[in-house]
Amino acid sequence: MKKGYKVTDVKREKKIGVAAENLKELIEKSCQKLSFNVSCAECRLFVAEDGTQVDDDDYLATLPPQTLFILLTKKQKMVTDFDFYYNLIRSSKKDYIDTGVAAKEFLNTNIRDKFKVLQKYIAAADDAKTLLSDRTEDPNWFEGLELSEKTKEQSMCKRAKERMRGYYYKTKTALKSSDFYIHSKNGHGKQLIDKFLIELQKKLESNSYNGSYFNRKVHSNYRLCSDSGLFQCGGLWNVDKCSYNGEHVINPYRSREERIIFQTWNLDHKIELSRSIIPSIFKAFEALQLGNCFCISCEESHSDGNIDTDRYYLQIFTRENLKLVHIVCHYKGRHDDTSDVYTVCKTCSKQRF
Repeated sequence: MKKGYKVTDVKREKKIGVAAENLKELIEKSCQKLSFNVSCAECRLFVAEDGTQVDDDDYLATLPPQTLFILLTKKQKMVTDFDFYYNLIRSSKKDYIDTGVAAKEFLNTNIRDKFKVLQKYIAAADDAKTLLSDRTEDPNWFEGLELSEKTKEQSMCKRAKERMRGYYYKTKTALKSSDFYIHSKNGHGKQLIDKFLIELQKKLESNSYNGSYFNRKVHSNYRLCSDSGLFQCGGLWNVDKCSYNGEHVINPYRSREERIIFQTWNLDHKIELSRSIIPSIFKAFEALQLGNCFCISCEESHSDGNIDTDRYYLQIFTRENLKLVHIVCHYKGRHDDTSDVYTVCKTCSKQRF
């Protein structure tokens, strides 16, 4: 079934509407309508809002109708909507230069002090609207969101799913762009990675991309907030609780301002995705390719086996390794906790199911 999308080029001077059933059709029609003088094979498609590359039909299917895409040639560099319009303001709107610079610096310097300003928006919010849910009841809360988002819970669920998809595509991009994938002998490495990614995505789909994390109406075991939608910071990655004595709390269900500010809160990987989890996945693949499978279940060495997708799924996508934190408590330096090589022999793998 075809869906309608919006597509523009790097200059954003012209937006076109395109109805397409798959990624190939979307790129082909976009090339034609935007008068690109290159073959479709040389073009790439990106989500305008956050710069994520759309490289398969599965990801395209998750995006809502009327999503705006940027079509680029291989030589062009992707610029997100924020950076594009920020640079436009700086270059051509003299009256807004000082404001634009200040806004960008706001989140780059003296974060602890600056976020005290944001707390004023939180303090000024109207508690009477917190428990309202439908768009018709609190229309101001939904300003700027897709019309398909009818309730606050649906919208917050969508935000959680977007974060999970981001982790998936970050993992997928790292694995598929590696030498292990591209130059694997007899294509064995490619097969291992493709199988792993399919299994990982199936687990995400079976758990509805963990959208329950931000949904206040699901069972308390599956969400990160209270019944009213209040979220509390978990503190630095290596501590049990936040040290700011109740200051780092937020209820994005209460007002549009808090919903926007909540985007600055991070789902922090205690064991880091890029620095530890993905490298350990590569080590697991390399061990399997060499016929050296140490099974984490029976604790014996085998010549054949599989990567333990369940173990890596838990580390990438679940609260076993994710902690919701205020930006002040998001430590960007190297974490000491590390992932490991998780492989299982075929016998133990079968016994799990």
